[in-house]
Amino acid sequence: MVRWNFSSLRWLCLLLAASGSLAWSANLVTNGDFEQNGGLGQIDVNPAISYATGWTSGDPTDTTAYAFNFIVNADADNLGFPSENTLSQGTNIYVWGPQTPPNKGGPQNNGFTGSPNGGYFLGMDGGYATAAMSQQINGLTVGTSYTLSFEYAFGQFTDQFLQTDQSITVNFGGSTDTTGTYTVPDRGFSGWHQYSKSFVATSTSQLLSFLAVGPYGLPPFAFLDNVRLESPNGPPPPNPVPEPATLSLAALGACAVFGRYRRLKARQG
Repeated sequence: MVRWNFSSLRWLCLLLAASGSLAWSANLVTNGDFEQNGGLGQIDVNPAISYATGWTSGDPTDTTAYAFNFIVNADADNLGFPSENTLSQGTNIYVWGPQTPPNKGGPQNNGFTGSPNGGYFLGMDGGYATAAMSQQINGLTVGTSYTLSFEYAFGQFTDQFLQTDQSITVNFGGSTDTTGTYTVPDRGFSGWHQYSKSFVATSTSQLLSFLAVGPYGLPPFAFLDNVRLESPNGPPPPNPVPEPATLSLAALGACAVFGRYRRLKARQG
């Protein structure tokens, strides 16, 4: 028989409260936050620099050998990241931002920051060696509506100037949409935005892809993070973890019971 005392109830209360941050996620996208990767740098090149687990970088539309798709982070303006063209030279590519080094053009207070999701994110050139980043999504139910959401922004490499018009084209199983076109000032940054749209599955397995679109020769750079594909009406998973609200209520209840029990014991003592 378990004997409950003050210490036991106190730890139960704390455990339930901490568990409130855990929630079951129905996200069907693998590595949608791009944290599973090979570090900073160009994806799927030879010799290898980086990779993004679950994602495939397509072949570029021009004559370049590899697409200019990268794993980057909030230091893209400060420390930069390598490409196939810079790796052998021991140098990096940079984007315009508040921490851009003087030898790369100097700081630009354009508001560049890492993604709201934090950590690593994807960077896609929309004007040079462009190619889609894609992932095959399995386990879909035909006729079911799925909500696709992600965070995105637009900037520019430090080797070019002038205003750019940029967008990201989204394709899911043949259904195409766009983030809309953003006009990014010379050496500017668009700020981070949130995309959300529902798509109806027409097959049990569909390709999800993202393509950066921008003017050739003025290296525009699109950023992508926190990609999620969820079915709000889908069946719950086996042994689902309670939602945060449920756990929070349980934690509050446990705390209340603990507090009252302690007061009663104090009165009796």
